[in-house]
Amino acid sequence: MTEAATLPQDRRPPMVRAAIQTYGSYVLASAGGLANVVLTARLLGASGRGEVAFLTTVAGLVAFLASLSAYEAMINISGTLPGERPALAGAGVVLAGVLGTAGATAAWLFFRFVPAPAIQFSHLDAVIAVSAIPISILQTYFLYLARASYNLAMASLGWISAPLATLALNAGFAAAGGLTIRVAVMNWVIGLAVSAALLVAHVCRSSGFALPSRPLLRQILGFGLRSHLGGVMVSGTYRLDHWILGAFGGARELGTYSVTVAWFDAIAHLSRAVSVTFRPDLLRASAEDAGRQSARIFRVCAVLVLIIVGGTVLAAPLLCVTIFGPEFADSVLDLRILAVGAFGMLALNIFGTALVAQQRPILESIAHGVGFAVAIGLYVTLIPPFGATGAALASAVSYLICGLVALILVQRTLGLQPGSLLPRSSDLAQLAGFLQRRKG
Repeated sequence: MTEAATLPQDRRPPMVRAAIQTYGSYVLASAGGLANVVLTARLLGASGRGEVAFLTTVAGLVAFLASLSAYEAMINISGTLPGERPALAGAGVVLAGVLGTAGATAAWLFFRFVPAPAIQFSHLDAVIAVSAIPISILQTYFLYLARASYNLAMASLGWISAPLATLALNAGFAAAGGLTIRVAVMNWVIGLAVSAALLVAHVCRSSGFALPSRPLLRQILGFGLRSHLGGVMVSGTYRLDHWILGAFGGARELGTYSVTVAWFDAIAHLSRAVSVTFRPDLLRASAEDAGRQSARIFRVCAVLVLIIVGGTVLAAPLLCVTIFGPEFADSVLDLRILAVGAFGMLALNIFGTALVAQQRPILESIAHGVGFAVAIGLYVTLIPPFGATGAALASAVSYLICGLVALILVQRTLGLQPGSLLPRSSDLAQLAGFLQRRKG
């Protein structure tokens, strides 16, 4: 246990450097994830890849549902009340154990008793997948605790270790001729465990652990639950397509679609990385300052996303067919459609984070709720007749609507001016200058 008075002082890194460092970790993690997708898709085929995607997606979605978004409160409390960090670490362990066990039990019951006629997997495969749920919750809690104190290097290491550890294991089993669906799922669980262990060890060294008080637990769960509804909706919007497509479209259809989503994740990581990097600044800022900062972040990232999306649309045949094989040719059109939704994800991540950091989680939930309602309607309408292409179109439209609603809410509550979203030469010059210094 570390006393509050002995906690190390936060050292805030330069904003652009921190953003690029965090984005670099997201890119590396995304590259590791893509390599895992390529490896499993090449060796297990579209159907095998689809079964792995279904098991890991359902387990990941349940892990989020069971987390109750407690990490949203943890990062806010840690940033504003550093003396509470030992107790927050203790709360993370307690809540991960309790909520993770409940979530794993619920997921096992789902796999056991809810039929998925188009997906075939064994009972043992399901047990292995649900074992990841408490581990995933623990990893998320401590990832946010590391970020709250500007320990971005350790947070980045913890983030990239999961896909890279999984990749190393998958490559080893592939070389030995032993990579199967079950082994791939098991390696995914082990990767999460490695990441969680690194993050827990770091937080233990930096702040220590203390037993959380009941008022603190109530505060964590109270704030988390207020923002959880929005998180549930955005997770449903972002992952329910896998669930519906896998259950009714079949393993092969989900396998080709998982390739599309893997590339889309690489695009969306930019706004995710930037939003988590600047969140400690946003929660310490006034409402007006938070509005200005979020506008500045958005307009710089929008230019980068435009370049990345344009390149993705042009290179889709290379990304899907050349890398993954002819069996994944159907994912070319899906990727081109889904890539457009990256602009909605950019607005949602940046402005949604600003709302939560400014103690307005309900407003973020409204944006997610609108997108979720649109997504559900479109999934039900488009997936049965059009399969993966329908899922891509439905997702892209729902992301764009989510982002637009988040932008409108920030404009009304944080005083953001629409004109402040247009790119400025000073922003681009600052970014170019930083990149030039890094190159030199």
